[in-house]
Amino acid sequence: MEYVEEIGNHFQTVFAGRESSVFHEIISDTIHIDVNVMSPTEEEPFWVLYTNGMSDLPMTIPDEIQEQMEENIERAELMIFLPASWELTQESLQDENNYWPIRLMKMLARFPHHYNTWLGYGHTIPNYQEYEPYADGTGLNGVVLFQLSEEISVIPTKDGNKIHAYFLLPLYKEEMEYKLEHGMDALLDKLFELEDDALILNPNRRNTCK
Repeated sequence: MEYVEEIGNHFQTVFAGRESSVFHEIISDTIHIDVNVMSPTEEEPFWVLYTNGMSDLPMTIPDEIQEQMEENIERAELMIFLPASWELTQESLQDENNYWPIRLMKMLARFPHHYNTWLGYGHTIPNYQEYEPYADGTGLNGVVLFQLSEEISVIPTKDGNKIHAYFLLPLYKEEMEYKLEHGMDALLDKLFELEDDALILNPNRRNTCK
């Protein structure tokens, strides 16, 4: 894994003072994806999860997209925040209600490499064509890619590349449709009206576009 140390050091810097562990992938195809887990702190009571390995291969960016960009966006990783109460032991992850955010990260990390495509800010991906909920315990059935501050989201590497860390915001079907019709900024306005922190996954949060 080409950038494993640089990515790890980056997250240890921007989310300092957290204990860290890794869910190592045993069997891989195309690309090896690990999911790193950083424990909650008193000041920031949520887990930070991020992938490592997605950036080993460049994504396939269409020329017309890359030409519009100020920098190269072909290498990416993914991240998500889970509430401090989320069960992340090996045993509890046997339950899909606990495991699905990790499954989602691994699936999306492979997606551009399997389908010769790319993922970037504002992309929405439904869970299958039928918008199936990710697990029995949630109605969330799709996701949009977001970016936090540049300090968190952009990882410079020694070889001169930049890796973009995209933040996963799981959505309901109506929210994905709203975004496609009204744009990313309008959707974010809706999501950030939520009573609690919209960035920390709540599998049963209210649907902002119902």
